[in-house]
Amino acid sequence: MILFTKVSDPNTPSRNFIPLFILFAILMATGISFGLHALYVGHDHVFGTSREVPWGILITPYVFFACLSTGLCIVSSLGQIFRIKVFEPIVNRTVFLALIAMATGLLSIALELESPWRMGIFGLLSPNPLSNIWWKSSIYTIYLISMTFNFLFLILHRASLARVFAIVALIAVTGGNLNMNSDMALLGSRGFWAENYMPLFFLLVSTLTACCTAMVFTWLSDVIHGRKMDRGTRSAILVLGKMTLALLVGSLCFVIVKIIGGTWTQYTQNPEAMHLLVRGDFALNFWGGEVFLAVLLPLALLLINIRRQSIGLLVAGGICCLAGMAVTYYDLVIVGQLIPHFHQYNIIDLPQYYSYSPSLHEYMITMGAVFFFFTAVVFGEMAFNTVTAKEKLALSSREGAMTS
Repeated sequence: MILFTKVSDPNTPSRNFIPLFILFAILMATGISFGLHALYVGHDHVFGTSREVPWGILITPYVFFACLSTGLCIVSSLGQIFRIKVFEPIVNRTVFLALIAMATGLLSIALELESPWRMGIFGLLSPNPLSNIWWKSSIYTIYLISMTFNFLFLILHRASLARVFAIVALIAVTGGNLNMNSDMALLGSRGFWAENYMPLFFLLVSTLTACCTAMVFTWLSDVIHGRKMDRGTRSAILVLGKMTLALLVGSLCFVIVKIIGGTWTQYTQNPEAMHLLVRGDFALNFWGGEVFLAVLLPLALLLINIRRQSIGLLVAGGICCLAGMAVTYYDLVIVGQLIPHFHQYNIIDLPQYYSYSPSLHEYMITMGAVFFFFTAVVFGEMAFNTVTAKEKLALSSREGAMTS
């Protein structure tokens, strides 16, 4: 028993999750099979990337899930490291979600690389401390190991040891997240990722997506299990809703900065990319996804919910925000690469913008990565969310001892 928070929770059978698990596993396997086929025939034959645009849509789930894992680690640390009591009921779930989110991000980047095994081999045999990518892979490896031990010690009810690994994981993943834009800006020295606000932007949206994910999957678990959310978990979700509201206001500020940069280009370091995003071919993505879905709609829903205190409205806002953030990360990865190198020199026959369209393989691999996450969530519900009679007796005696 790891995802329940109270002994009074029912002995929930996992039969409700078996059809979902089978469906998600099939979709996951289908997507991963496309990735293995791409490794076999060569990425240049099946991917829509090129020498000019070397990063495609597969970088999007990597950035999305890596940032999501960072945010979930931060949220879990509020109850586990800083011992804020209201967050304690969701510590176990957020640690588990953070673990599988990082695994999903690493799976996505592994299928995007043409020779992913080289990173593991040469990262150990010939480390390069001057390489941002080497530091990122090393940091995320330390983080993944730390979160694994954190989760295992939570299962074993060794809270003090779990807290030690949680502290290590939080330090590692925060450093990796703040360095995210530096890794991306190395690609052809693209200015789109070099804005001064980008480290703060990554940290904010990571925590925002984590709050939304924790609200949505906690609610979904209760719905599928057919049980009523307990008081402690409900209080934690309502506080997450308030955090989400504050983070959405911060995200709105970043959106306004992008609008200013795309409208008055003298205020940005990358005028061509910002114009393409705000007023060019990506305007629909920006206004529909980044502005409306990711910020304005969830902000409106959460403002309405201030008086109603409805979990349903929080979940609806969280789903909208997650969908919009997926569009935001896609734009973040792709738009900067579409500005030609040396465009400022007016080179003859140089196109105004490079072009990129994801291929079928890229779409399917992305689907496989997303459903890997869903499959792992369902597996967690089946494996860790069932209380046996023996466990229930032991937990009730432990709770009685704590209250006395």
